Amino acid sequence: MRVHWWHSIRWRFALVSILVALLATTLLAITLIVAINYYYSVDLHQRLTDIANVTGQRVGVSYAQSGSLIKAVNSVLPDTPAQSAQNQDNLLIILSVHRPPVVVYPHYGSLRQRPASFANLLIAATDPTARKGDYTKLTTALIQARQGTTTIDQIGTSGPGTPPRLFVTEPIFAGGQSGSTIVGVLIMMPRSAAENTVPPFLETIRAAILLASVVVVVLAAIVAILFSRTITRPLARLTNTAHVLASGDYSARVKTNAQSELGELANTFNEMAGRLEKDVDELRQQEYLRRELIMNITHDLATPLTAIAGLGESLVDGVNQNREDYEATGRIIVRETLRLRRLVKDLHLMAKVEAGAMQPQPKVLRLAAVVDEALAVLTPEFERANVEPRNNVPYDLPPVWADPDMLMRVFSNLCDNALRHTPPGGAIMVDARQQENMLEIAITDTGKGIPAEALSRVFDRFYRADASRQVNTGGSGLGLAIVQAIVEAHGGRIRAENVPQGGARIIFMLPAAEQAPIWSYTTIPVR
Repeated sequence: MRVHWWHSIRWRFALVSILVALLATTLLAITLIVAINYYYSVDLHQRLTDIANVTGQRVGVSYAQSGSLIKAVNSVLPDTPAQSAQNQDNLLIILSVHRPPVVVYPHYGSLRQRPASFANLLIAATDPTARKGDYTKLTTALIQARQGTTTIDQIGTSGPGTPPRLFVTEPIFAGGQSGSTIVGVLIMMPRSAAENTVPPFLETIRAAILLASVVVVVLAAIVAILFSRTITRPLARLTNTAHVLASGDYSARVKTNAQSELGELANTFNEMAGRLEKDVDELRQQEYLRRELIMNITHDLATPLTAIAGLGESLVDGVNQNREDYEATGRIIVRETLRLRRLVKDLHLMAKVEAGAMQPQPKVLRLAAVVDEALAVLTPEFERANVEPRNNVPYDLPPVWADPDMLMRVFSNLCDNALRHTPPGGAIMVDARQQENMLEIAITDTGKGIPAEALSRVFDRFYRADASRQVNTGGSGLGLAIVQAIVEAHGGRIRAENVPQGGARIIFMLPAAEQAPIWSYTTIPVR
């Protein structure tokens, strides 16, 4: 399924990161501008107050010496309006206390010579959109200055992000001493306030903050895009590998160098894929074994059933002419029937093994005595095959901890299997020795040995080295599988190997019992 870019985790993460960076940068820029405006207004307030106070004192001192406000202003301040209007940061106006007031500095003459009052002229020239209340502030400040009170206020409106338009009205006292005669009024305001513009300092600061904000947002966007790749790249690899697994290739693995949770996720995914591959291989192997099992069971059941059916038909048709023929036919039928019964019993036992229902009832047993009894039971078979059985188990060997019936089944199956592959005149040896807390038991024959390619499969169910599954070369193929199940049920291990001098050897290990008096050992009666 194709995923659109706006649905991609990578781009969603990048966009969210960019938005967060943009929001944080905007808030930081606004905070900086508000803080700078605040401290600028505090500093401007102090500077205007100091300049107005110093200028008023100087003009007052000069007035006391000259006796004329105009001469005092001309001696203290520049004598041209252009210098005040264009070359200074602050706009300075000095009014006389006469009524109507006269603009002493700059030289505008009487306010009556102008189309409006001084306040209207000043505000109309600097802020035509000012509200009526702003005129009242300036007018009130002038009245308070004529009464000897210094006033600092602002015209127009200002917000947290805009600089205040401050002005100061300062009374000019004769001789520069408070309480003396008031000879004039000084009005001072920044040029930016008079022109309703942003101060150059604040304008530069705002431009720098804006530029820095843009740079930060761009860098944050680049970092977010690059960082999102480090997160989404392992996820993309996981997705691609999952698609490969879904297509049936269970050997696919994720290759990543991530060390974070994504690396842990990739390792966990690889472990899951490994277990899945193992399970699938096991299922395939089980399916193969199931088919092989059905084929082998069909073959092993069909052979005796075909023989029994054929012999039964011969009895019905009267082919047999004398008693000897009937007895021979009967013996064959009995033999094939017993063979079927053994096969059914083996299948039943293997079903119990598969279901985990095999529960040994172990006892303390003398291994040498058990081997003697097992070989005694098989004596007719050894004599018929002309094979010599040898019990080499020491009688002073520690006892074994095992189920008597199951242990007899182990020796019976192993000796029967060895008899099938030992030529006449050969021998079958049973040896045992102690290995720590285990007893190692070996059954060796003098036959041709096990083919190298069959060594790893001799304990598989229904496996026979003879692919043709002839009766005279082997049994049902369950004997060694049953032996392995019994040994493992006792907590032991089993393996097969070839003897260098010729022949095969089956070695298995069973737990040794704790030392006990010899009269407490259990033996098995000869059947």
